[in-house]
Amino acid sequence: MFDEAVGSLAGSWRTVTVDRRGWGRSVPPDEYRRTSIAEQAIEVAAVLRELKVEDATLVGLGFGAVVALEIALADPELAARSFLIEPPVFGALKEATEGMSADVDAIRAAAGEGGEEAAYELFLTGRLHTLGVGAERFADHADRGPAAARSFLIEIPAVPAWSLDPVRLAGLESEVTVVTLPSTPDLLGRASQAVADRVPAAATIHSSRDGIAAVAALLA
Repeated sequence: MFDEAVGSLAGSWRTVTVDRRGWGRSVPPDEYRRTSIAEQAIEVAAVLRELKVEDATLVGLGFGAVVALEIALADPELAARSFLIEPPVFGALKEATEGMSADVDAIRAAAGEGGEEAAYELFLTGRLHTLGVGAERFADHADRGPAAARSFLIEIPAVPAWSLDPVRLAGLESEVTVVTLPSTPDLLGRASQAVADRVPAAATIHSSRDGIAAVAALLA
């Protein structure tokens, strides 16, 4: 997903791209059945510590944006600043509740009829109108490895279960910028704005470049 951005930053930045649990070359253990944003943040932070990375600039897209924010909250010494691209925190939008419920029903129906891969395909083709809104824009770069569909189903509940806790957010020490793209759907835009509204001193950027191509421009 981030290869294009990494290539354009070579020579200017030290870049670390992490295959989160279950994605890319990160093979999940057999007992992997559920996860949380906190667990994902702990594992990414462990990689950064192993590589002796401090004061990092974190860039996360979608689910990864929420993980980046959690790292900034839980491990402030690791994150000097964070760019949160389209954080899908739909729990902050009352109007998204019905849509999330409908998507969960659709996932269950698809998985029951065609297995995990069928449910993952709903997401990649943009047929989850809340939990997967806009996902089709990145389908060409999507992981289609043997663990991808299972990892998708395990992660789906994690963001709705994560809270924008005002007490924790009040203590945030690092710089946070919430980013939307030219192709950001309206619902994702509103979720992103809700995050920006709740994070003290958060900046917002509407990138002039779309997709992952926006990353290099953000860091420049």
